[in-house]
Amino acid sequence: MLGGEGTRREGVILRYGQRMRRFGIVFLLLLGPACAPATADNAAVERDYAEKRSTVEVTADGVVTRVLADDSGPSGAHQRFIIRLAGSTQTVLVDNNVTIGQRAPVMPGDNVIVHGEYVWNDEGGLIHFTHHDPAPAHEGGWIDFKGVRYQ
Repeated sequence: MLGGEGTRREGVILRYGQRMRRFGIVFLLLLGPACAPATADNAAVERDYAEKRSTVEVTADGVVTRVLADDSGPSGAHQRFIIRLAGSTQTVLVDNNVTIGQRAPVMPGDNVIVHGEYVWNDEGGLIHFTHHDPAPAHEGGWIDFKGVRYQ
């Protein structure tokens, strides 16, 4: 009788361990993409420019070519800098609201990855909403710079 109970108990423990292992694998599979580094799609930005598309979410990788003076408007102060898309001659203005989000301490020559909303203009376009949205009506944006995400 004791041998039967011990075997049953071992079976319950074994099934519990298998269940927890499966849970851990599923958890890691779901969490993995959130921890993965950002993947830029500069070709999408170039297509949006060529097709004169606006209000599309983009992730762009580039080199800062120029840091402009801050600009202020009804939604607050904006950090502005120009990036040249990696592997391209296209430049894009990054318009980062520092009243809502964080300033990224970029300088010319720095590599950045930017996520936000692309707006077409004849100079290559601009990317704004590079910050979290305090009224979650818009996808949050960010700037990755030297291993830090500014949002």
